[in-house]
Amino acid sequence: MFFRQIRKQKSINTTEIVDEIENSVYSRLKPLGFRKFGRTLHRFVSEDLSQVINFQSGLPAQGMSGLMCVNLGIRVPECDEKNFHINNEKKKYYHEYDSNIHSRLGTVSGKKETWYDLRNNTKKIIESIRKEIDEAVLPVFEVLNSRDAILSHRREYPLFDTLNSHLILLEESMIYGRLGDTEKAKELFEAYYRSAVSEYEDQMKNGRQEYLKKGERVIFMDQDITAEKDGWVTLYGASHKHIEYLDQLAKELDLR
Repeated sequence: MFFRQIRKQKSINTTEIVDEIENSVYSRLKPLGFRKFGRTLHRFVSEDLSQVINFQSGLPAQGMSGLMCVNLGIRVPECDEKNFHINNEKKKYYHEYDSNIHSRLGTVSGKKETWYDLRNNTKKIIESIRKEIDEAVLPVFEVLNSRDAILSHRREYPLFDTLNSHLILLEESMIYGRLGDTEKAKELFEAYYRSAVSEYEDQMKNGRQEYLKKGERVIFMDQDITAEKDGWVTLYGASHKHIEYLDQLAKELDLR
């Protein structure tokens, strides 16, 4: 994740600037079915799938005062809730963090995620955001607008799926289960389960690599490592909690 410190320059009202940016983007997206809820622009497609654009201001405590990023998400209810039988009563909207397919502006165009400096020209920021949404976000939203489309085409958009792509098999199992294809749901669940067990066994045997900067400390299992210089360290061992979670989920969903 990309952060940078903003040097103290002119005083700005970040709330007003983000309002202006969001309202401009919303004016473009409202005719397409999006509705505005706070800092979130949201629309339902295929009745209950959510497509989300969220404006996030940087936290001053993290040295990010005066910065803003734009989060993107697609929520499939059964993937979020890990349940085949979803209550038909849905909320007015869902947050980006409820989504199971995520990305950010910048990343979706094959670059680093973008943190916009709100001290810069607001009109240029708006033009940049609207252009990227038009070119790199809406086309993906138009394709991934149904369960069948997500099953068929999700893998074609890795830049729009930067956080949960490792869960694709599990989430496809959830979708097939929701659609009533229990056998396919079981098949995909077991494929994901085997991959999770294999990863666990590999980490137990060979460990995993983590990059530490000089002075950084990591505590994992029985290891307590403080880096003497920048570089990679090997952490041995693995948590079995995810495997236990999958065993419980298989029982709850009658997948075995």
